[in-house]
Amino acid sequence: MTAQEKISKIAQNWFLTEPLIFSVYCTHKTLPNENLSIPFRVGKRKIEFCPSLIERLPAEETAERLYFEVVRIILKHPYKRLPPSANKIALALASDITISDNLEEAKKFFACADDFSLPKNLCFEEYYAKLVEKFPEDAVQNAKDFLYFDDLQISIEGIMEIEGIKEIEKLVRHFQTAELWEEDDEISEIINREIERSKYENAWGSISGKLRQTIEASLLIEMDYRRILSGFRASVISTSRRLTRMKPNRRYGFSFMGSRRDFTTKLLIAVDVSGSISDHSLEQFFSIINRFFKYGIEAIDVLQFDADLTAELIPLKKARKNFGIIGRGGTDFQPAIDFYEKNYEYDGLIFFTDGCAEKPKVSGLKKILWILTSRQEYNAFVSEMLPDLPKSRATYIPS
Repeated sequence: MTAQEKISKIAQNWFLTEPLIFSVYCTHKTLPNENLSIPFRVGKRKIEFCPSLIERLPAEETAERLYFEVVRIILKHPYKRLPPSANKIALALASDITISDNLEEAKKFFACADDFSLPKNLCFEEYYAKLVEKFPEDAVQNAKDFLYFDDLQISIEGIMEIEGIKEIEKLVRHFQTAELWEEDDEISEIINREIERSKYENAWGSISGKLRQTIEASLLIEMDYRRILSGFRASVISTSRRLTRMKPNRRYGFSFMGSRRDFTTKLLIAVDVSGSISDHSLEQFFSIINRFFKYGIEAIDVLQFDADLTAELIPLKKARKNFGIIGRGGTDFQPAIDFYEKNYEYDGLIFFTDGCAEKPKVSGLKKILWILTSRQEYNAFVSEMLPDLPKSRATYIPS
C-alpha cells in the first residue's frame, strides 16, 4: 500500500468515527515531501508527509502520528500566538510537550515535560518560554545549516555521517516540525468554527477529558484588538447580493444584468454601565469601540445596560468622542441578549463587562464575544459561566 493510500484509508475511517478530527483534517491539503526527516509536519494549511517513511511505518503507527498532527492543528499551535522571530525548535518541543500532557499515548513519539525537567500542565506559551532558554538561536542555526547546506536540501542519511550527529538529528527533526509555522488568523478562525460546531453538536469522537478541555480553552483568545476584530468579523461577516448593469452576467454577458456582493456586517455592542464598572473601564470600552472603524466595520449599534437597557440605541457610522452614560445600577445580561436574538439584522454581539452578574440564557444560534475588564475577571468568567454559553468566546483587556 502506498503512503497516499494509507493516509486516505485513515481519513475514511475518521469520517465515521472522528467528526472533529476529520473535519479539521479536510481544512488542509495533504501533500508528499520526500525531503522530510519526519513522517508528518503541518503548517501553511498543508499536511506534508514523507512517502518513503510512511510506507515503512505500520498502519497503526501511521494513524497515530497523523492523529497527533491534526490535534496540533486543532490546538492552533502552527497558526496562533507565535512570537516574533520565533525559535522553531522551542516551538516544536513546546507543542509536543503540550500534546503529551493531554494524550498519554503521544509520549511514544513526542517529548514530555519530564524529559526537560519542566513542570507539567503548563500552557503552550509557558513551555515555549522555558525551552527558549535551553535552545539558543545558535542551535536553531546549526539545524538550518545541516538541513540546507549550500542552499541544497540534503537527506537525513547524509547528515548522520557527521560526527556527533545524534543531537543535530534531533534538532533537525524539531526544526522541520515547526518550519512552516506562521500566524494565520483566517485558518485559526476556520478551525475554531469546527471546534464550536463539535462542541454545539457534542460530536467529539474519541476526544474526551483533558484534551477536550484544552481544545475548548484554545477558543479563549488573548486580547489583541486587531486579531480579535479580524477573527470575530470573519466569523460573522455577511454579504448582500444586488444586480448591476456595470458587470456582465457570467452566462449571457451584457445582455442580462450581472450581480455583485457587498459586505454588510452589522455589529451590536452591549456596554455594561453598572455601578461595578469604573470610569476608567468605560473610557477603555468606548476607546476600543472607536478603534473598530479602523478595521473594516461599516456600522455599529451600541446598547448600554445595567439591570436593564438604560438608554436609546446609539447607531454609529464613524468614531465618536463623547458618549452619554446612563445607568450605574445592578447588572443583568439577559435584556441585551434578548434584544440581540430578536433583531435578526445583527451578525454578532460584543459585550464589554466585568462579568459580575447571573448567568444568562443564550439560544446558541448567534455568536457572542465577551470582553472582560481584567485577567482576574476573565478567569472567573471562563470557568464559571462561559461553558454554558454556546457560540460564545471570551477575552480580556490587559492592564
